[in-house]
Amino acid sequence: MLKKLLLLSFILGLSYCTLWVGGYSHLEQIEDDEHVGKTLLIYPTAGEFVLKEHWYFGKRSGDSYLSSQKAVRNSQTPPILYKTVGKYNEVYHGGSLLAGNGLVQYQVKQVKGESNKRLFFFSFSRCKEQTDLFDPETNIKIDFVCD
Repeated sequence: MLKKLLLLSFILGLSYCTLWVGGYSHLEQIEDDEHVGKTLLIYPTAGEFVLKEHWYFGKRSGDSYLSSQKAVRNSQTPPILYKTVGKYNEVYHGGSLLAGNGLVQYQVKQVKGESNKRLFFFSFSRCKEQTDLFDPETNIKIDFVCD
């Protein structure tokens, strides 16, 4: 019985060390700031939402982020209106701590339509702030335009 307990303790300790050295991260919702609740009009030329390839605790199927890679220019595709619904920080663990602080990201949702995945937006600096722009269909104020 003692040998089994020692073996189990060794395996659990080794698993913990592997996870710690691997440096897996997790998303942590943090306090909202002035960007939460804002609307973004994102043109296809600003980029496209692509699947997050890396793994982290709490990852959901379909988690995506706005890629900085320019999408193929297609004048027929209209821009999409999004609203920021939360602010998150990617918290690093273990060996990943050497990379510095985690990336702050905002969860966005389409104003019209439903999405079966979480969409994350990283940078408001790539967008132009607006003061008097409204969506003609919904009459919702547009705070940022990303093109």
